[in-house]
Amino acid sequence: MTENLQVDDGNLLRQLRRVRMLVLHPEDSEREILLAHLRRVGCTVECRWPPPDVLPDNVDAVLFLLNRNQGDRSLSWMSSAQTIARIAIIAFETPEILGELQRFNAHGVISKPIRIFGILAALTTALGLANHENRLKQRVRTLDETLKSRRLIEKAVAILCETRDITEDEAYRRLRDKAQNSNSTIGSIAAAVVASSGV
Repeated sequence: MTENLQVDDGNLLRQLRRVRMLVLHPEDSEREILLAHLRRVGCTVECRWPPPDVLPDNVDAVLFLLNRNQGDRSLSWMSSAQTIARIAIIAFETPEILGELQRFNAHGVISKPIRIFGILAALTTALGLANHENRLKQRVRTLDETLKSRRLIEKAVAILCETRDITEDEAYRRLRDKAQNSNSTIGSIAAAVVASSGV
């Protein structure tokens, strides 16, 4: 999502207006009610039916009809669309539907008949959860990169210790100084040392 949605009564509607939504629902009176509510709030909304084969660009949230006759292919891209808020629209609750909610990793649910408060509650909850989930994923990626970089630095330090007959502290200092002088990261310098040594 382009911006984090902070749930704040004073700014809530203004923040919802910045969210770009895709509604996947057959053309009927219930879809018109849903669209009317979203437009009344001021949301930017695009409708598609049948569902597209791929996620369109510039979408922050997808509101999708989930039913028993859906089949796996119509929303197969949903599981890989990791940065969007996913809000399922359901008309009934069955064990199968509950399983589908879990499979699609839905962040929120709107039950039929559609009510304006239900939409707002689902949107704010889903967008908050999706933002939190994305921040956690980014943190995991950052930690993973840090761990990889640390392993490379350890290898490079060991190589320098062996080839230059210096201490670990001196080897690390040389890597750090080289990184500073070349305006690079210490991880990239370590990677170059490891690559040049053939390790």
